[in-house]
Amino acid sequence: MKTPFKIFALMLITSLQVQSQIKDIYKESFDATNLKNLVLDLEGTYVVIEASEDNKVYFDYTIEFENYSNKEIDKILEAVEPESQIVNDKLEFKSKGSNISSDVTYSFETLYGITFEGDYINFKEPTTRQFRKSKQYFLDINSSSRGKSLKEYLKNLREVDDKGEKRKINSKNVKILRTKFTIKIPSHLNLRLMAVNSNMTFKLDLESQLNVNARNTSLKFQSIQNPLNNLDIVNGSFRSNTLNGGAYKFNHVDEVQIAEVRNLTIDGEFSTTKIGEIGQHVKIVDFNGKFWLHNFSQDFKSFQMDTEYSEINLFYPENMDYYIETYGNDTVHYYGNIITEIPPSRKNELSKMMVIGEESNPNKIQINTAHGIIRFGSDFIDLGE
Repeated sequence: MKTPFKIFALMLITSLQVQSQIKDIYKESFDATNLKNLVLDLEGTYVVIEASEDNKVYFDYTIEFENYSNKEIDKILEAVEPESQIVNDKLEFKSKGSNISSDVTYSFETLYGITFEGDYINFKEPTTRQFRKSKQYFLDINSSSRGKSLKEYLKNLREVDDKGEKRKINSKNVKILRTKFTIKIPSHLNLRLMAVNSNMTFKLDLESQLNVNARNTSLKFQSIQNPLNNLDIVNGSFRSNTLNGGAYKFNHVDEVQIAEVRNLTIDGEFSTTKIGEIGQHVKIVDFNGKFWLHNFSQDFKSFQMDTEYSEINLFYPENMDYYIETYGNDTVHYYGNIITEIPPSRKNELSKMMVIGEESNPNKIQINTAHGIIRFGSDFIDLGE
């Protein structure tokens, strides 16, 4: 009996090998002169969104198969069902994939398992001290590509035989699936996105209206700027350089990482959020989330958090006058070497916990939290036990 093993993006399945084949999935272009909206309905799809150099929408979708049997290729292609239609001023595109949510997938069959040798993976020692990071740090992280490829990682994998002996994996027995799907869009189109089990990278700045409903999807943006934006994200991950305007919901999102935010609201649950810089008029409402707030712009004016069962780690604003006011119920403050605890209130009322600065200062921070933890720091924050 064959036993499947999984290592990161490795999927262990059976195959009869053939040479590399490139299949055209969908290639079309549409004149966008009379279009106002683009609707993308994606499932199990990897796609890159880029700016169109003319007034057309382009779709270019290919899949390359290496060491796959013709039968396996046909099965995957049957599951990929792209289709499009124009309804009035709206272009609709739908694609259901075979859970192809990565640009490259490696697959390998084994009877007795695989093991790892070498020093390809470096594990960092855990630390309880976290340092302030600049906005530029988050911009660099969001724009960086991955390091070594999974193919390099494969060099350190060993196949185990029936006697427990280890041997190098023959690359001819490794199946490789490469997805190249690019959509190019004009800047004037409003975008409606519905995505499930997908991976989307936006290599353009979006200033038109954006509405997103995503589940178990990895989303990576450059700049999103529109007061009417509305994003609802459940599970998956979210990265962006700039968010300006709109409303954002993050529910059970593994990673929310944003270089700068301003003029928006964030509604979160059970998510981890890291923000490089908070700008003007930002409000966060959260339940049982974790936040790292690293910097504030020189004129952020107002920032408010209303949280319950949340953990807040906030670095003080630098080189400006500001006023911080916190209220809590059943909440612990860590302020340097000072620990302040507000016990539970019978009526669940919030009590004033801490004030920093003068109320007349132009930049104000108000944090209201119940059953939570708030830590403050200048250059670093110690998490303690």
